[in-house]
Amino acid sequence: MKILHTADWHLGKRLYRADLRDDHAHFLTWLIEQVQHRQIDVLLISGDVFDTTNPNDGSMQLYYQFLTQLLPLSVTIIITGGNHDSATKLNAPKELLRHLNIYVVGCTNGNCHDEVIQLANGSVDLLVAAVPYLRDADLRQSISGQRYEDRVEAVRMGIRNHYERIADHCHAAFAGVPALAMGHLYVNGASVSESEREIHAVGGQAAFSSEHFPNGFAYVALGHIHVPQRVGGSDSVRYCGSPIPLSFGERTNAHQLLEITVDNGLVTAVESVVVPQSRQLLHITGTLEEVREQLNVLERTHTLPALVEVLVDEPSESLSTRMHFDQLQRDYKEAPFILAKTRLLFRNKRKSLEALFGAETHLADLTYLDVFEQRLSQSDVDEQQRAQLIDTYQQLYKLVTEQAAPVNYENSPNPVS
Repeated sequence: MKILHTADWHLGKRLYRADLRDDHAHFLTWLIEQVQHRQIDVLLISGDVFDTTNPNDGSMQLYYQFLTQLLPLSVTIIITGGNHDSATKLNAPKELLRHLNIYVVGCTNGNCHDEVIQLANGSVDLLVAAVPYLRDADLRQSISGQRYEDRVEAVRMGIRNHYERIADHCHAAFAGVPALAMGHLYVNGASVSESEREIHAVGGQAAFSSEHFPNGFAYVALGHIHVPQRVGGSDSVRYCGSPIPLSFGERTNAHQLLEITVDNGLVTAVESVVVPQSRQLLHITGTLEEVREQLNVLERTHTLPALVEVLVDEPSESLSTRMHFDQLQRDYKEAPFILAKTRLLFRNKRKSLEALFGAETHLADLTYLDVFEQRLSQSDVDEQQRAQLIDTYQQLYKLVTEQAAPVNYENSPNPVS
């Protein structure tokens, strides 16, 4: 029996200004081809199918188109809910999907029978413990006055007890049948990336450790962490990682799926299947001139235009630099890449009023023009720009002060002290 393990698709994800719908469409098309080419019997999706609990119409369309296109391939699909998913939305069509060989467990109801799926491939049976993301409310009762340490332990033991009850159910109801487990959780020691939030930990302490998985599961297919990795050094407890980069910090991850081969109840092979990327994610930094030089030589190398994160790092603040930086998006609007995020940093950060005038200066001794002119002096503004800005600033000041209505503080209900 051949099983494909994937997770953390995050359909509907946006990366700053860029919608990743096309990235997901390319991935799902490729995944269908892999299921067919590799003759996959079972597809496991371990949570976070969607990026939000209220996915948009485009995300839902991708999801159902994908499931529909897999129907002719006679592959069993098992989907569990993640912390980003709406259990209600995932579960809504579950009874219908079950008749199409698609099993959905959006959340736990405490009944082990509903999370254990029996599969058959010829004369070989296999159990899959489809454990979704377990929320605090699923695991413990809040007790008034309970200590922090007790709450942490309650969550940890809740997860452990849940898996142990399912393992016991598998052994009692299906004696001798090999079993795999799914999970969507943070396991102590796992490496995380910057896009991962709401890690299943309490106060930074992991709620679960790899040794807490009970014996009896030939493989544990994990989701929630986007970096592919073994857990506790075991080949049989694995995070497959996200199939596409979901942040610029993930652009160098080894995006993959995992193909598991089960023969006579034993996992005989776990193979990494590299996911081809439809676009590059690039990070460019330097002075404004250096950034432009790098952008000017970028060429399209993938199916989709590259997404570029730009950090302009200048030594000194300059009005001219600000103006040219603001022009970046317009200058590269027709480029063979997309500026997903641009950021400007001046190393000599904006100085306070005290730093501009000296510690002995009092605000009451200064006019509005004193402050503005000194600020211009610190910003490397040439004389022509300086004169224009001062004139504009004076006009704005006059406009605002003339239109401002006088306030009678004596009659005000909240007088200023």
